[in-house]
Amino acid sequence: MSAGRTESWEGFGEAEWAGRLGVLQVELHRRIESTSDRARELVGFGEATPFVIVAERQSAGRGRRGRRWLSDSPRGLWLTVAIGSGGATAPTAPLRAGLAAARGIEEAAGLSNVQVRWPNDLVIEGRKVGGVLCEKVGAALLVGVGVNLNHAPGDLAAVDQPATSVLAATGRETPRGDALAAIVRELLAGWTDSPSVLTSTEIAELSTRSALAGRRLRVDGVVGEPSGSVRSVRNLSARALAIASDGALEVVDDQGGRWRVVAGSIRPGG
Repeated sequence: MSAGRTESWEGFGEAEWAGRLGVLQVELHRRIESTSDRARELVGFGEATPFVIVAERQSAGRGRRGRRWLSDSPRGLWLTVAIGSGGATAPTAPLRAGLAAARGIEEAAGLSNVQVRWPNDLVIEGRKVGGVLCEKVGAALLVGVGVNLNHAPGDLAAVDQPATSVLAATGRETPRGDALAAIVRELLAGWTDSPSVLTSTEIAELSTRSALAGRRLRVDGVVGEPSGSVRSVRNLSARALAIASDGALEVVDDQGGRWRVVAGSIRPGG
């Protein structure tokens, strides 16, 4: 449930933002449980895409695998973009969206070092600055984006993993409207006739932006074996290699076995 719409956000109303972003509709909320939940409602009502939901605050923001995303602050950027899903599939969509969000943050903030950590985190110097959440709903793909934009370091103390903000990285505030416009522009451009697999250009950029390449990991999830079969693993010790065209993370374990992580979670490994 929303705590109410707001007439303007960063100096513009909903119709003005729709025109500036090149979408059919924009909803602006003072406080809402989740922009993605609201987008899901609108898709269910038959709302045409693309549209964007923006919130000043989220009281129940969601991350991947149902994790809570701390976003009840006007210092961040919290939005969901609903677009036609095209050829996007679950494994590739978060990576493609992550690339778009990383480019948008860099453009708006004057940065050059936003990395993408498989499968859906945005990272600056090893610390999480944001994330994306992709959900397929009917014929639409919902891309939720959360960015710690203008948080002071003390504002991030409650986060359960090393975190940072764009402000901490640059030493200056970034206008939320600039970040919104840049991220949405990159997202919409990235889904023009997007193929179901990552292109060679996208794979090369993911490699350049990788926050994992060569690092030791612990893997919990589903991995593919060389034979093509899959199995579940827990606490698999491995080293990250590269991103495959289908979005899987390629790793090599301590015995030299190569695996493709197709679902699950990773954490730093010793």
